[in-house]
Amino acid sequence: MSKPFNISYVDNEKIDFRKWDSCINKSANGTLYAYSWFLDSTCEKWDALISDQYEAVMPLPMIKRKGKWRLSVLSIISQLGVFSTQPVSEDILNQFLQKIPARFKRWEIPLNALNPRVVHDYQYSNAYVHSKDLIYPAEVQQHMAKSSSLTDKGEDMTVSRGVQLAVIINFVLRMYGRKIKQREILALRRLLSFSSRFGFGNAYGVYSSTNNLIGLSYAIRFRNRVYMLFSLADSTADRKKVFQVLLNRLYKDFEKQDLVLECSARGDDELIEVLNTNGFSSTPFAIVKQKRKFLGLW
Repeated sequence: MSKPFNISYVDNEKIDFRKWDSCINKSANGTLYAYSWFLDSTCEKWDALISDQYEAVMPLPMIKRKGKWRLSVLSIISQLGVFSTQPVSEDILNQFLQKIPARFKRWEIPLNALNPRVVHDYQYSNAYVHSKDLIYPAEVQQHMAKSSSLTDKGEDMTVSRGVQLAVIINFVLRMYGRKIKQREILALRRLLSFSSRFGFGNAYGVYSSTNNLIGLSYAIRFRNRVYMLFSLADSTADRKKVFQVLLNRLYKDFEKQDLVLECSARGDDELIEVLNTNGFSSTPFAIVKQKRKFLGLW
């Protein structure tokens, strides 16, 4: 059994962000989504579960509904869970989950790929993150994916880096319509504004031969990874070709570097197929769920 942590629930205004980010830096499972600046950009508010000396932490994103704060994680925040300077066992994970205050009756939290996937006493489902090394030259990457067999046919497409924020938001709204909530759009605006202002985020747009925007991806280079936060393609276009053209551009921009390209496909079967063809590995992680209890029963 793992040594028990002294875990406390800490309000956002009392978090030592220097110690927080230091813990994420030192954690083997540290990821973009857990850094304080990313959480600040994407959350209405976030509190945390923290061990005494910040050896282990767990962010708790929230939204306000009907005057009450509730645990809720936006889809753009792909992986969270427990981040620790020591390996996270099922026992450690359970120590943290059990410290989530009882006032949060119903919640769903994505863990990260190095957290245990089987969590007893909780419901859970699996999701996947796709990743690939970028150490090879762009030509080799494209040859291994046989991308020419896809990109040489059909309509000509061009890729442009540096799409304006307003164009990005309009395209996202066009793709999702009413399915995307206003708070998600606001989080996206904040995140893209912050990352582009400091020079580690870029939007890639795919344009048709008639100069219409038909595909879009946003990539953030942070530490040793390039995160494709989202990749979208218009249903009227050859979606597989759009995704391949986007990947080819990323291969070119980051070729021969000791970086890993990471993508969360979020159930887009055509994108997943293209990623598989390009040799991306697929790593599962758990989404833990707690449902409201009724009279002490599930």
